[in-house]
Amino acid sequence: MMNKSKFTKDIGWKLLSLIIAIGLWFTVINTENPLETRTYTAAIQLQNKESLFERGYVVVNNDELTSTRVTVRLRGQRLALDTLSKSNTRVQAIVDLENVIYSYDGNPVSVPVSIVIPSVVNNSFEILSKSLQSVTVDIQPYVNQDFEVEPVVEYTQEGSSNTGELINAVASPGTVTVYGAKSIVGKIASVKATVKTDNVSNDLVITAPPVAYDEDGVPINDVTFSVSEVSIKISLDDMKNVDINENIEGTPASGYSISGIYIAPDNIDVAGDESALRSIRSIELPEIDISGASNNIIREFKLEDYLPDGVRVVGSSNSTGYVTVTIIMEKDIQKTITIPTDNISDNGTTPEGMIAQIESGNIVFSVSGTQSDVNDISADDVKAYVDLSGYSEGTYENVPVQIVLPDGVMLVSDEPVYVSVTLS
Repeated sequence: MMNKSKFTKDIGWKLLSLIIAIGLWFTVINTENPLETRTYTAAIQLQNKESLFERGYVVVNNDELTSTRVTVRLRGQRLALDTLSKSNTRVQAIVDLENVIYSYDGNPVSVPVSIVIPSVVNNSFEILSKSLQSVTVDIQPYVNQDFEVEPVVEYTQEGSSNTGELINAVASPGTVTVYGAKSIVGKIASVKATVKTDNVSNDLVITAPPVAYDEDGVPINDVTFSVSEVSIKISLDDMKNVDINENIEGTPASGYSISGIYIAPDNIDVAGDESALRSIRSIELPEIDISGASNNIIREFKLEDYLPDGVRVVGSSNSTGYVTVTIIMEKDIQKTITIPTDNISDNGTTPEGMIAQIESGNIVFSVSGTQSDVNDISADDVKAYVDLSGYSEGTYENVPVQIVLPDGVMLVSDEPVYVSVTLS
């Protein structure tokens, strides 16, 4: 009872003292480490560009986006903000491209900007504002196109400069494949390889990088080539150009097809003695298994592993020492095609002396293939005809129509399409 009375004695004053102590503690904390607001700047970082490329697309305005800076206002305790300011890990502005969907009208798409704050201290920060909520990303299909290489030799002889004069120059390979965004590749008017020399002589081979130009002669950047160097041969040399062949095995995942196989480079120059060069006609790469694949497949091979003894690759080992095989996978889609019977021909098979009349109407059928093959197909791309050889005078209700489709496109159904034909 005595201990209890000591504890309860002056209980009001004791509680007041505790409250004052707690208040003083919060006052000290807020004075020494108060909540503050600070501003940070972060450059935009693009994440998962490789995921976008696997689906066959690239970002055209990459440089513009990565040079864009986002201003972020954070609120937190002073000591935590001080630690954040001194940290090597800065506030990040992230644009994630993994789930971005290409707009088939060709317009850029809006992608949100996410702010990532490093966990440098055991404190939380409140994001009060950011200067950019989203950015516009210009996404375009990744395409390729072949161009002939124009060799240009710039040389000085007898004190006179003859810039750009062609002197029996032959480019090898004579054709290169240019890869890049659709809008950029579409601007290319020519591809040139320019070499410089002050002594034009026999047996001279010089390498130069291919450069793409628009119709005004302005170089075009942001594209890649199937080769990084082209050999300009000014005279005959013991050199041979051989093709590089891929070896694809297996079947893609259900509902997917191969829309393109690209080899970079697809041919190379090799050098060696006459007998060694006779022993090589092409380079056969090892098997690439695509069984069950639904995404793009990229494989790299070291060329010297597939060359016979006495044969070497011509050019820089860094540029021509390896070959890359890219296999583009696309999901299959279906499309319905309608063709008027007026567009169906007899393909020259109507028996001599007779006239064939196909009953007016339409034939309708479905085709399937990769998105890039099927999207652009129309009735004008399909050839439809009837084979009337062996028919005599009369009306035939079920004459099968032969349908010829572009490469990469096939009929969904094996059931034939029929028309009614009258021979008179």
